Amino acid sequence: MAFLCVEVLWLLGLFLVYKILDRLIRRPRISRIKDRYIFVTGCDTGFGRTTAMRLDALGCHVFAGCLTETGEVYLRKVCSDRLHAIRLDVSKPESVQQAYQFVQSKLPSGKGLWGLINNAGVSGRRGRIEWQKVDDYKFVNSVNLYGLIDMTMTFLPLIKKERGRIVIMSSMGGRVALLDGVPYTVSKYGVEGFSDSLRRSLKMFGCSVCIVEPGGFRTNINTPEAIRRDIMASWNNTTSESRDEFGVEFREDMVEAIRNIKLDNDPDLVSSVYEEALFSRFPRARYVVGRVGRIAALITPLPEWMADWLLANLRKGADVPPAALQKKRQ
Repeated sequence: MAFLCVEVLWLLGLFLVYKILDRLIRRPRISRIKDRYIFVTGCDTGFGRTTAMRLDALGCHVFAGCLTETGEVYLRKVCSDRLHAIRLDVSKPESVQQAYQFVQSKLPSGKGLWGLINNAGVSGRRGRIEWQKVDDYKFVNSVNLYGLIDMTMTFLPLIKKERGRIVIMSSMGGRVALLDGVPYTVSKYGVEGFSDSLRRSLKMFGCSVCIVEPGGFRTNINTPEAIRRDIMASWNNTTSESRDEFGVEFREDMVEAIRNIKLDNDPDLVSSVYEEALFSRFPRARYVVGRVGRIAALITPLPEWMADWLLANLRKGADVPPAALQKKRQ
């Protein structure tokens, strides 16, 4: 027994030393940060806007892709003239090509992009898998996956020119399948696969690919109003048979359960990780961000039956639909 305790202490000590060394090795930063040109997508609000402003304050040259004129106007107002706010819809190839031509026209001769932050994304409609249509999957993937791939492959020559960095916004929803956001989960599982393949492919060119995996953050897509709107959109779009199967009470319990999840509130947690991924001399391949993300990361290595049980019981307030209860009794 004493021998076992000594072995456990040794393992804990080695793990602690590893974590300390791992943290220390990420601290050194690259030089000449102010000479770097960086493109950030999804800068209208949230993580993208915060990151664009943060990089501008550091003295970087920033291309901030915005879906709306409001996003462009805001960034031009609060940032320096080093930041170029441009209109961008990543789901439209012609918009991506226009952005590429604009960036090329602004880069100094012989210069490429040091960083591409693929931040743009949508949550899509929430609701049970039975409430989702094929078009829901097409819409979310057009932005979160295909738009991200289009941006990456279009701007890749400029990244290779600088031996730079591609930072990709994924999610813990790309590791833990969500019950009430299946199209989003499908898109993020795709993002994880693409990102891992991209990282391994670009290593030989001296380029880094970093995946950022936040848990839940209280952004504009996770407000109580947005949650109800998304669930009601799915509910109204499903069949009357499915609505009868689940019932209004189940729907309302689900709305409240999602609203009551304790989410992180500080978007700077993500923008600071973006900064580290861009400028650390030895960046991580994967960054888990936030309290919810760390909890989800502990679930992923568990056996499926245990992970399923935890996910079914962690969220209080989610009821079981009447049809499912009847089948259990039979």
